[in-house]
Amino acid sequence: MEDSDESKLRILIGENNADLAMTLNLLLDSEPDMHCVTTAGSAAAVLRALDEHAPNAFILDLSLDDGSSLPLIGVLRKRLPTAAIVVFTGHKNELLNEQCMRAGANSVVVKTGEFEQLTAALRKARAQVWVAPTTSRADG
Repeated sequence: MEDSDESKLRILIGENNADLAMTLNLLLDSEPDMHCVTTAGSAAAVLRALDEHAPNAFILDLSLDDGSSLPLIGVLRKRLPTAAIVVFTGHKNELLNEQCMRAGANSVVVKTGEFEQLTAALRKARAQVWVAPTTSRADG
């Protein structure tokens, strides 16, 4: 079975815009090293799909049907520490980017960018080992 190739990114798309999710699905499946295993519109649906579809990569919109995906990123990072997690958002905001990275995302891609930016971010995330950002606090 072609989809069982361990070197492929097996991507679960968490996106509440069904048309965008379908478009991403088709585009990702045209990449030789990527396969979209399923799409989900809510954090709960993403979590339900983990065991059935065994993804090793995620594209997550920040806003899902049941709220922010920030808590979901942390859950996914704990359950699948080597997974590639890319946030795909319409919001260009440095504070939001930092929150995503602290939650466990490998990168943030703005939806207004080129599709190649998203695939490049996925490939880079797959190649790197995620390391928790350090927190620096001044006491006093």
